[in-house]
This record gives sequence, structure tokens and C-alpha cells, in this order.
Amino acid sequence: MSLLAASLLFLPAIQGPSVKELLDSQLMDIRRLQNEDGSYGNTIRETAWTVIAMTQGPRSYREDDGPFLRNAVQNLLRAAQGLTPKRARDATVAYALHCTNAERYHTTIRGLLTPWPQLETEWLAVAVPGADALPAVEHLLQCPSTAPFSARVLACAKAAVTFREAQQNPDSRTPVFAETYESGVDFLLEERADSGLWEFMGHPEPGITALAAKALLGSARPEVVQQAEIVLDYLVSLQQKDGSIHAGNLPVYVTSVAIMALQAGGREKDQTVIQKAGNFLRQTQTDGTEGYSESDKFYGGIGYGNDLRPDLSNLQYALQGLKASGAAPDDPAFQKALLFLQRCQNRKESNTVTVKNAEGYVVEASNDGGGIYYPGNSMAGYEKLPNGNVAALSYGSMTYALLKCYVFAGLDKSDPRVADVLKWVGKNWTLEVNPGFDALKNPMAGYMGLYYYYLSLAEALSTAKVQELTTADGTHHDWRMELLQKLSELQNKDGSWVNEKAPRWWEGNPVLCTAYALNALQRVHP
Repeated sequence: MSLLAASLLFLPAIQGPSVKELLDSQLMDIRRLQNEDGSYGNTIRETAWTVIAMTQGPRSYREDDGPFLRNAVQNLLRAAQGLTPKRARDATVAYALHCTNAERYHTTIRGLLTPWPQLETEWLAVAVPGADALPAVEHLLQCPSTAPFSARVLACAKAAVTFREAQQNPDSRTPVFAETYESGVDFLLEERADSGLWEFMGHPEPGITALAAKALLGSARPEVVQQAEIVLDYLVSLQQKDGSIHAGNLPVYVTSVAIMALQAGGREKDQTVIQKAGNFLRQTQTDGTEGYSESDKFYGGIGYGNDLRPDLSNLQYALQGLKASGAAPDDPAFQKALLFLQRCQNRKESNTVTVKNAEGYVVEASNDGGGIYYPGNSMAGYEKLPNGNVAALSYGSMTYALLKCYVFAGLDKSDPRVADVLKWVGKNWTLEVNPGFDALKNPMAGYMGLYYYYLSLAEALSTAKVQELTTADGTHHDWRMELLQKLSELQNKDGSWVNEKAPRWWEGNPVLCTAYALNALQRVHP
């Protein structure tokens, strides 16, 4: 699809002010009216509506963003004793606290909200009445800044809730998303062999097949989703005695993406297969069972499955496979991985490992917060440090892999390791290249692994619940919209994507690149 076509499809969405612009304008004024005790307005419902508007709107504010929200949440918590969500006042407070995850502060509130999934629709209708009556923009346009305070904050809450529901509802997909995604799916369907699978040199290629199947399962067309069944059956047939799923090559990669595809398929009969595959991934982790101690640089990592040199690329797939199999953040595999992850981050405070590389240089961590391929090694090369040692250069795909894995292990944005990763992301945000490679040495280097980069980026930012990025110049970036626009621009007329500038790492294969792109787009409209 051309950039012109994409821009035309976006035209209805960019006429007039956006939800973000209108909500920002209202909330900027409302923030100035916060009371000394943290509340807003004259009633507890007005405070709750304000909190809902801030947390559910496009900016997804959280307590650590400042006292304008933190103090309001504390005010709600003080008023929360004896909540009975059958009453409109209390349902609104409970819903606001749920939106901020504030139930963790108080056992009474946490117990009260335990049945939330069953009561969400009922509570929302009481807490924010009329939210589904209009589109988000219309709620705000119909409530001018001169309206009474109560009406304004309720309109903001309605708009925010409507916005959030639209983001989570597949039926809300924009025309450009639908056309981009479904034409990519059509390309994949055309490229199948007579077996219904995707082949390489006359034989089914299970890794690409699993990624392609997961892409089909994201289609809005039921008849397309149904065609993934034969692929899921094929993946199940490949399971080995040790639980791995593969056809002889790349057991970790293939097992991991097979788990993701089977989990996305949602078939109850595949659950045993998924659990066995997850156990295989645990067995491949480098730990004490192979005689490694925590002081070894590779401890906690996972490699290709047939060697003893783990890397962050294999690890991110393995941990994502484990996550898809149902593993919780406190799973031993995630916790063991933390040591390896720290040693793949250029952050001196948590990475003190030094190693010798093949050229004989001592490699130590720099302090930019980004990620590398494995301890002491980077596909982007090295930089000379003032002390004569070198540092492995951080680069985009591994930095996003690092972010995603940290979140799998239970870390959030308040953790300094995650915060430093996000700082690197803000300083190096781009969709033009896989950042971190030295373009002076090789102008094409930044294009290597570009579609793998897009997928890693989308998975990491969505997993970390990053709604918007702010770059060093202060510019705010809606990464989902920018990624959608970029992939729409790069899509070929036949619906495919291919890395024409750097075919290394199989990215000269349009089926693989298309599967990468579609899986990335699934994170644009989850």
C-alpha cells in the first residue's frame, strides 16, 4: 500500500480535534482545580470520575506521574471504607480504584474487587453512566469548558472509558489497519503449499509456519481463522518426547513460536502439548543442572537448544513462549533469567561483568541502558572506552527484547533497570532502521533484522503497557499509530513485506517478513 493510499484512509480520523487533544485541554484545566486534600470538585464521585478520565484516556496516567493523580487516589482510598458497589457513589469509587490498580493497598478493597470480571459491565454502567451513548470525541465536544464542573469531569470519564473500550475491541479497527492486515493475510494464504503449510525448499518450515498461523488467527474473518486449524494440527504432530516442537532445527525458536500459535488458537485439546513444550524450554535454561553457578556470565540464559551459548534473541522467544503457556512472573525460569538479562544491559550499576572478546579486548558495560546480544557481544559492534577497554554497542531489537523479558520477570517502570531501558528507547526512537548500528561503517547495517525489530518493538512496548513515548526533543509519539503508518507505507501491492535492503537473517523471505509484520500489527490493535 502506498503512503498516499494510507493517508487517504486515515483522513476521516484526522479531521477535527482528536480525543487526546480534547481530553488534554479539559484535564489541564481540571488539574488546576485540585483541592488540598487531593480531591477534585465537591463530591467523591467527581474525584473518581477525574481519576477514571486520567487513567483510561490516551495518556494512561499512573500514580508515579505526579501528585495530580497520586493524591487523588489517596483521597479515594481514605473514603473507601465500607464500599458497597451496589450504590452509584461506591461503584464509581471502586471502578476508579480498579483502573489504577489501587486495590493492592488495602485488603478490604482487594477482597471487594475480587469478583470484578463478573461485575465489570454492571459496575461500569453505574459508575460512568451513558459512556456507550456516544463516540469518545462527541462526549467531549458536547461538553464545553464553561459547563459545570461535575458535567465536565463526567464527560471526560465517559470519553476516556469509550476510548479505552475502542482500543480493546477488534471491531474498532481503523480502515487502514483492516486493509493492511487483511491484505497481508491474503498474501500468506496465497503462499501456502498444497499441504496447507508454508514450505522452504519443498519441505514445511515449522517456525515460519507457526508465525504465519498466529497471523491468520489475528484476522477479522472467521473463514481465515478456521484455516489455521490444519497448521495447529501440524505443530502438535511435531512434538518430540522431550516436549520440544520442531522438525530437526532451531528447537527453541520453533517450540516457542509453536506455543504462541497454539495458545492463540485457544483449543482446549492443545493445553497438554503447550505445557510439555513449556517444560522443554525450562530444561534448556543454563543453570545449576549443567554445572553453572550464578557467577557464570551465561547463567539463566537460553540458546538455540543444541549449544551452551545463550543469547537474548533466543531467550526472549523462550520466555514469551513460557508466558503464553501460563507461567507467572515468579516462575523460576523468569527469575533465573534476570541475571542473564542484567548482563545483557549496558548499565554499570547492575552489570559488572567483564569478558574478553575474540579480538582480545576486555569488554565491559557502558551506561546507556540499552541491550546487547549476549554478555560481551553485540551484532552492532563495539566502541572504545577511555580506559582502553571496549563496550558492546546497544541496539534496537535487543533493547526491546530486554524490556519485554524484564516485564515477564515481574519488573515494572518503577524499577531502575526498566527505567534505563526506556530512556534508551526515548533517545533512539525510530522506525526507519534498527537503531544502534554504525551507519558510517556500513550504511546498510541498520536495516539488518528490520522486521524482527518491528515485532520486538511492538511486543515489548505493549507488554510494558507503554502508551506513548517522549523523545529527547520533547516530542510525544503514539507508537502504535506510527508503526501502523510505517508498515502500511512499506507494504507491497501484493500484501507482502520483504526486507529488500538487508536480506540477512532470512528477511529476504517475504513470508517470514509478512508474518513478522502481521504479528507486530496484532499489538497495534490488541
